[in-house]
Amino acid sequence: MPRVDRRSLLLAAGALLAGCSAPPAPTPPSGKPTMAPSVSSTRSPRTASGPADPAATADARKLLAWLTALPNRSERRVVSGQQITADAQPDYERLFRAMKRSVGHSPALIGVSYDGYWNNRIVRVLVDHWRAGGLVALDLHRPNPFLNKVDPESYRVESLAPKPDLSALLADAKPSAARTRWRTDLERLGDTMQELSEAGVTVIFRPLHEANGLWFWWGHDYKTQKSASIDLYRDLHAYLTQTRKLHNILWGYSPGKAWNAPRMRYYPGDDVIDIMGPTIYQNSIRFGLDGQSDDISDMLEAGRPMALLEVGSLEPYDGSWDAAGIIERIRDKYQQVTMFNCWHGWRDGDDIVRMSLVDIRNTDKLMNDPWVVSLENVDWRG
Repeated sequence: MPRVDRRSLLLAAGALLAGCSAPPAPTPPSGKPTMAPSVSSTRSPRTASGPADPAATADARKLLAWLTALPNRSERRVVSGQQITADAQPDYERLFRAMKRSVGHSPALIGVSYDGYWNNRIVRVLVDHWRAGGLVALDLHRPNPFLNKVDPESYRVESLAPKPDLSALLADAKPSAARTRWRTDLERLGDTMQELSEAGVTVIFRPLHEANGLWFWWGHDYKTQKSASIDLYRDLHAYLTQTRKLHNILWGYSPGKAWNAPRMRYYPGDDVIDIMGPTIYQNSIRFGLDGQSDDISDMLEAGRPMALLEVGSLEPYDGSWDAAGIIERIRDKYQQVTMFNCWHGWRDGDDIVRMSLVDIRNTDKLMNDPWVVSLENVDWRG
């Protein structure tokens, strides 16, 4: 459906804030980005022994074990993925089945946003992909519950505007209109997760992503340099796993680059995280901004699989982005990465942003690379 994608605003904010951090007011920006890695190595790396949820389903456990072991392989070690929009069925025909016809393979992972455009027809597409052998990922782009009028695009906010107090949405917060809207949203999310659970689908879930950036209502606050994102993440985890008793979920932590706060500033804890899933928009994949270290030891300390749960290009958006460069960069620089999920394109006025795998060059080279896991060679089920 034609609408301005969140990336248009995100990239505009990035252009505004590139090369600067946001120190506490009234101090002006320093002119330097927040350096990474964002935490010191004060603890030993965690040894992954299974999902953080002790009641996780057998499939969730088996899938996580498979992802964890992928870097030990000599081939078929990086899962390919493609994000779709709410127009799920036409997207699937073009982004998955058409790719199969053109290059012989289709993406192993399907990603989709649980956003203000969500409709129940999406569930059938996810279930069918899972039953065909694929993986399923879900993120949240829910409308801002602090607004009286529901606007599907309101997940994004003016970067420098004050952020709302997320603690007002928690289960034990005092009643408010915002809390009611959010808790109602969670009930609907729970219903969707339950439907997927009943269909046997394990969901890779990454809520409250890019919380270290300024562009979402759940994100980092420019003035206070704070957010209750950790509390809200843990509250959401408790609701789905304890209240709704849904254990078909692998939980992802998905920071953005260190634009405004360190990547691990809002890490909710080892006890609720299964996958490290940062997002990257760069023509050649790297985890740091200009002038930043490319060290990712801060994220590796969690001892969980590393996945690019959202990846895309910068300008130009004319289809010239090199798909093969994704796997080449992983092989040369980031061999711990086990998965990439390429964002979908969108319409920006009269222009079409070409970012989907079927719309960029060298996709055949990418999908036929011996390191890449496509839908046709997913083998975690045995």
